[in-house]
Parts: sequence; C-alpha cells; structure tokens
Amino acid sequence: MTITFTQTFDKVQECFKAQDISDLLPMLESVTIIRDVLGKIRLFLEPLPENSFEEAKITQLESLLKQELGLYYGDDIWVPKRDREPYKALIKTIKEERVPAFWDDELASPRWYILERHIAKQAWTDQKTQEPPWPHKFVLENHKKPAIVSFFSFKGGVGRTSTLVATALTLARQGHRVAIIDLDLEAPGLGTIFRLDTSNNPGVIDYLLEKKVQEEYKLPSLFQITDSILLGDEGQAIKLLSAGTVDENYLEKLARLDFQNLVHGQLQKTLQDMLKELQKKESLDFILMDARAGFHDLGGLAITKFSHAVVIFGTQSRQSWAGLTHVIRHLATSDELQVVLIQAMAPALGIPGREKELQKFREDAYDIFKDNYYLKEENVPNPNDKEGPFRPIIIPYENILRGDIALFLNNETLEESNRLSGLVEIMTKKPYTDIAFKLCELFER
Repeated sequence: MTITFTQTFDKVQECFKAQDISDLLPMLESVTIIRDVLGKIRLFLEPLPENSFEEAKITQLESLLKQELGLYYGDDIWVPKRDREPYKALIKTIKEERVPAFWDDELASPRWYILERHIAKQAWTDQKTQEPPWPHKFVLENHKKPAIVSFFSFKGGVGRTSTLVATALTLARQGHRVAIIDLDLEAPGLGTIFRLDTSNNPGVIDYLLEKKVQEEYKLPSLFQITDSILLGDEGQAIKLLSAGTVDENYLEKLARLDFQNLVHGQLQKTLQDMLKELQKKESLDFILMDARAGFHDLGGLAITKFSHAVVIFGTQSRQSWAGLTHVIRHLATSDELQVVLIQAMAPALGIPGREKELQKFREDAYDIFKDNYYLKEENVPNPNDKEGPFRPIIIPYENILRGDIALFLNNETLEESNRLSGLVEIMTKKPYTDIAFKLCELFER
C-alpha cells in the first residue's frame, strides 16, 4: 500500500504500538520525529537515564518503519550514547527547534516531539512565540513605541488595501501619527494610490535586498502625504514606505529576495531592523502594514512575528473560512496579540438575504474562534460578547472603492476636487472609522 505525506506521523505511532516494539516506549524519555525537506521521517530517541536497550530492539523498529513508511522512511534512528560530547551542539539544536506533537500528553511518558525541516513557510509552521521589534508593554506604557498593525486577507480582492488606507486617513485626521508600509511585494499598489508618478521610488524591496549586501544601507526616504483634502485642516501627515519601483529590475530584485529568504533565512531579522529603523526615524503612534494575501512568507512574518494587532479579512464562503481557520489557530500562539475580524464584501443595506448572511458569518466566526483560538475551554467567552475578537466589523461592498483608487488630484479642476473629496468622505466614516476607533481602544490611544 502506498503511504502519503499526511499518513507518516500516524504510521510512526502505530509502529511503536506494535507487539514486538511496545515495550520500548517505557524505556524512553522522548521520541522526536524529524521530517526533512522531502517529507521523509527520521527519529531521535532519548532513553531514560536508568534505561538502556539492545541494538536488536532498534533493528526491529527500523525494519517495521521501513515496512510501514516505505519510501517515506529516511533510514535513520539516532539514539545518543551516554558519552555524547561530540554531539552536544546537534542535540541542543534538536531540543531548541522541536515542538510538542499535537497528540502529545505532557503528563505521560515518553514525550512526543516534532521537528519539521523545510526551507519555506516557517512563519506559518513555526509554533514559537511572537517576537515583535518592541514588546507590547512599550506600546501601552506611556505610548513609548508605535503599535504595529498588519492587515491580512487569506483571499485577495476583499478590499484589504483600501481599508488600510481608510483606517490610516481616519487616524491621521484625528491627530495620530501614522506610517503605512506596502509588504505586498508580489502585487504592490499602496504607493500608486497616493501619487501618479512612482518612478525612482526605493522601498521595502530595496531595503531588504541592499541591507544584505551593504550593512550601512539606510531606510529610504518616506513619501509624505500632506494633502488637506485627505487629512483635514488639522490632520497629521501620513508617512508612506512603498514596496518599491516596479521597473525592469523589480522582478530580478524579487527573485534574489526569495533566494535570500530560502537559503540564508535572514528575512525576519532584516524586516525587524527595518521597523526599528523606521521607529527611530519617525515619531509615530501607529505603523500599518499591508500584508500579502494567502500563505505567503512575508505575510506570515508580518502577522505572526511583528505585529501587536492583526486585522484579518474574511468573507462568508467555504474557501475563506478554510484558510482563516488555519490563520486563527496560528494567531492563538500569542497571548498579547490583538485580533480584529472584518467581514468583507458583505451585502449592503437593502440587499435581500443580508441579515441571514451576516448572522451566519457571526455564528461561523464564533465557532471557529472557540475551537481554534482559545487554548483553554474556560477562556471561551459568551457568543454575545461584543468585545470578543470573533465579533466582526462589517464592511459592505462599495463599488466606488473597487479597482484603481486615486487619492490625489490629476488636475486642478473643481470636478477633480469633488471626486477626491467624495472618496475621502466615504473612507472616513462608518464602517471604516470603526476599525480606527477599535485600534485606538486596544492601544489606549
């Protein structure tokens, strides 16, 4: 029978329960299943200090693994000897990088661990705690540091970027100092919303690429958004760090960035350095980041490693919930990370079936958060709790905000000024302001 990738962990457990092998488990302190870049299985076994077992028992286990796993067995079982001085560093690495298996019982013996070896998607598969560039307490205590907020959608085309812009406008018009960053390097667009000419415009991609080659490379100058039509008479200027100029070199830069991430694994540190440099360069209350849709490495880093809050967008569809379920489960690894849920593309007032769809979204959201976000059953709040992260902010479909949004004047005519004023009026009132007010509430601004 052919074994598939998804069956490998079950097969390993079955092998240890086999009649000839089952007496091996009481002799072990832990079993670590190491799954390599191809998905093949290797084992690291730690005997209890008082126990030792014969090589014949390992040979039996090896034979059974070959039989059950077939080509998915990596032909390696490592049992460190008592004199293991030459391997201390390797053993230390295994223990640092492995995580408890999802079936592990911390009260039982032996403990079961998993160590996944891969070269991409670490941001989504890593179960380690969050490490934002500065702790949450510095965001809350005397507002020493800005709150980093990522806007993320599992599916594209749900109004994520326009909602981020609307939130930034509202915050700035209320006097908050805001920077916005385009992390959607595969499909950049935040910069084009605010200006027509984006030539000679270094951005995120340039920082990530150049910093690897020349350590002294500094953060590019940020574009200042100061138009009073956007910000009102007393609003704060918005600082924009675009993805970069999409010219004949852009794809070549992107290709090298992918290589840098896969081979050197330093993308996380470089992004952290970028945010720290931005914070030192500008006096800010909020940094809003437009994250790539789907299970992309950059989007995963943004929401699972760098953010103090995440605004996640969903629609009432099976495809959307299938992806968001994994995202919500992953966000549960941090006790401090704040989550704001958006029901995007919702039916507008007067559309038949609107209330039924809104109710179904609320019910599904509560069930998915209850099963995946709250690690302890006693922490699950009442479904009517209006402050719970499962309580969505509803953003109806707005045809005027679809497609190419231009928040700048193409010319000085009255018609053009009225067009821009009309867009700003839509983007600086409910429901978009609800997100801004929610963020202010979360971070006591």
